Amino acid sequence: MKKKIFITSLAIILLAILGLTNFPKIYSQSQSEIDKTVSYLKSQPQTAWSTIALAGAGDSGIDLNHLRSVPSDQKSTTAYAKYILALVAAGNNPTNFGDENYVEKLKSYYQEDQFGNTNLINDDIWAILALGSVGQENLSIVQKSKDYVLNHQNLDGGWSYDISISSSDTNDTAAAIMALLEAGVSDSSLAIQNAVSYLKSGQNSDGGFPYTSGSISDSCSDSWVISSIYKLGQVPTDLNWTKDGKNALDHLKSLQDEDGGSWWQSTGDNKFCSAYALTALLGKHYPAGTIYNSHRLRIEGLYSTVCEIDTNGGTAMDLIISGSKICGYNYSIIEYPGLGLYLAELGGETSWMYLVDNIPPTIGADNYYLEIGDETLWHSGQWLEKGWNLTKVELIESGDLVKIQVKYYDSTTGDWHSLEVGELKVEIGSSELTTNDLGQIEFSLASLEDGFYDVFVETQIINEEGYIRSEKESLKIGTVPPEHGVSLKVDVERLKVQTAGLQTTISFSISPDILDFGKLKPGESSTKDLTIDNQDTGIYLETEVSGASIFQENLDIDGEFWQVFSSGVEAGETKTLPIKIIIPKNYSGNFGLLEGELTFWAIKK
Repeated sequence: MKKKIFITSLAIILLAILGLTNFPKIYSQSQSEIDKTVSYLKSQPQTAWSTIALAGAGDSGIDLNHLRSVPSDQKSTTAYAKYILALVAAGNNPTNFGDENYVEKLKSYYQEDQFGNTNLINDDIWAILALGSVGQENLSIVQKSKDYVLNHQNLDGGWSYDISISSSDTNDTAAAIMALLEAGVSDSSLAIQNAVSYLKSGQNSDGGFPYTSGSISDSCSDSWVISSIYKLGQVPTDLNWTKDGKNALDHLKSLQDEDGGSWWQSTGDNKFCSAYALTALLGKHYPAGTIYNSHRLRIEGLYSTVCEIDTNGGTAMDLIISGSKICGYNYSIIEYPGLGLYLAELGGETSWMYLVDNIPPTIGADNYYLEIGDETLWHSGQWLEKGWNLTKVELIESGDLVKIQVKYYDSTTGDWHSLEVGELKVEIGSSELTTNDLGQIEFSLASLEDGFYDVFVETQIINEEGYIRSEKESLKIGTVPPEHGVSLKVDVERLKVQTAGLQTTISFSISPDILDFGKLKPGESSTKDLTIDNQDTGIYLETEVSGASIFQENLDIDGEFWQVFSSGVEAGETKTLPIKIIIPKNYSGNFGLLEGELTFWAIKK
């Protein structure tokens, strides 16, 4: 049995400045515009669009009463679609919030392979985005509607709101781009590239965008185009979205009034574009990911943890879709006629079940609408008559002894109980131990070298009863010598690691002592080289990442995710490792200066 030993560690400061993210305060120079727009919208009668924008800004106390009923004279495909988008952005269930099921009502407008009026394109666009907000973009009706939109793209690459109008407009084209991307069309596809070319061809010399080519730039058009640029994983201030040294973001800001509202084209006309403007200033697109529809997602495969992140979504199935863009796993969702969507495959495994807040739901994941704070666990495993148990480990330290108690969750009582099963496998670092008949393991701290150890129950089946891999608990033995770490500072001063006084006979050094990835935007990545200089004896290296979640969830070492990285280094060998940070296109975490720490652990060969 292989035992993990702590030999030495060196901390590395990891720095990334996210210039443009999907959360408020993305630009320090834009914060006054954002704050003023929030204040303005809160002073106005609330609409679905303002709710989406305010939720995106993380505003507390949003009044949602205006979404409880669609006025009888406004009932339409687009009305139900925008109500769904607003409720999901605010973390509410659009199937039971109002006086009717908005999702099913929206689906009732599907006819002749498209939604709503057969002459209109924009109702299909918003239906796709609304159903995408709850993870139903793979439904056949959505995919057929997607094809309907694609089939009515104009020769200039854009779209109009009506199929009978051959001249495109920027607003509907920008919205169509977002809908097609949501429905699975690649950003490198010819249709998307032609649409992007259409938008760029219409940009005015003031940096802004007009409704139609040759007309005056306006804040609505600026806002829709900016949001579509973010959906593409690009940034409106980049050179390829700049004309004569100006960009749409600057133009949009120039139309803001002192009260925070955005004039349409010039002072004194109207401010009906203000909600769209706030969404654009926040760096967001549609559907909007917000703090209200952010949920914890954990995916446990048979042999390893696939993903453990916070991500946005309206349903349990939606989290699978959004989570893949962060964790990078492959998945396949299929539709069973009359039964909805089914997760057919993920990461090469084909039998998946899910729990929400530790309870296995009785409905399909695409129809389980998440409430604020819900956590979702997907786990792989064959169907068992005795079912699968959710497990956890509790660590109890007493002097030189450590006791591990394995527990299971009783869904009928909502309590955790001791899992009194012998021979249950528990991982401690890279060692594997088994429980006694009380579900316990007891050992001396002296039996392990100093270091950090992940402790968890492994996925397994005993007597036809399944046990799901537990979340990892950290066991710390000993202390890391202070000269092996670097304190983290917001001012990003370069700190040197002291290398004297190592407490082990095996030593290795790491350089540089700080990795500064610079300013990155969503969709961008940066790679920095790290050199390991090993002196005395051959070792195996493993890593631990702490600090900001962007590092814990998106850091690769030598082409592998840090959690699965390991590498041998021979005595006297110097090895260079590329360290890569990736900012997902749909990044919705914290902004600004983010910091973390990368620690290397070793075992003798």
